[in-house]
Amino acid sequence: MKEENNLDILNLLGIKVEDGKIELDTNKTKSFFETLQKKAQEQAVKIEKGIEEGSLDLTESVGIKVEDQKIELDLNKTKSFLENLAQKAATFLETINKDIQEFNKKES
Repeated sequence: MKEENNLDILNLLGIKVEDGKIELDTNKTKSFFETLQKKAQEQAVKIEKGIEEGSLDLTESVGIKVEDQKIELDLNKTKSFLENLAQKAATFLETINKDIQEFNKKES
């Protein structure tokens, strides 16, 4: 299952590793990062609007709720969110590192 997820990530990025070759589909790579940027901008706008209005509710995803006069932090949810984010980043980097190592072995 983990290997399948890694392949999905690489596919989304437009990266294909096969027979000692790395193939980059720059259109897919560009599209992936444009989509990521768009989602990040949408979240930033939502957060900014919530802060301006004095009400921001990220309780479900991050464990943070901001109201006019108070801020609530659910440390368990915040910790879980950060751990999940760190795990995804580590998995992504491990996949790229593994593929580069395999490529280097085949080139030697």
